[in-house]
Amino acid sequence: MEINLEARFFDRFNMEKTAEILRSQGVLDIRFTTENESTPPYSTDSYVQSMDHDAAEPIYSLRVSVEKSRYRQAEDTIIKYGGQLH
Repeated sequence: MEINLEARFFDRFNMEKTAEILRSQGVLDIRFTTENESTPPYSTDSYVQSMDHDAAEPIYSLRVSVEKSRYRQAEDTIIKYGGQLH
C-alpha cells in the first residue's frame, strides 16, 4: 500500500538534502514545488505590510509517496531536516 506525505520547508538546501536521503531509503516518488506564503489583503493604513509581502521568502513543498512499511522512516527523516508535515 502506498502512502503520501506532504511537508513544507523554509530552506531549499534542507529540502534537497531530505529528498536525497529519502531517495536512498527507497521512496516511490518525490515531487517539489515552490510557493510564496500568502498574506491577508493589504490594509490602507499599513505600507509596511506590503513591503513585508514583497520580501517574503518562498516556501518549498515536498510530496513523497512511500510504501506503508516505510512511512514512519520517511516521516522521521522529513522532521529531522526541518520539514513541517501537513
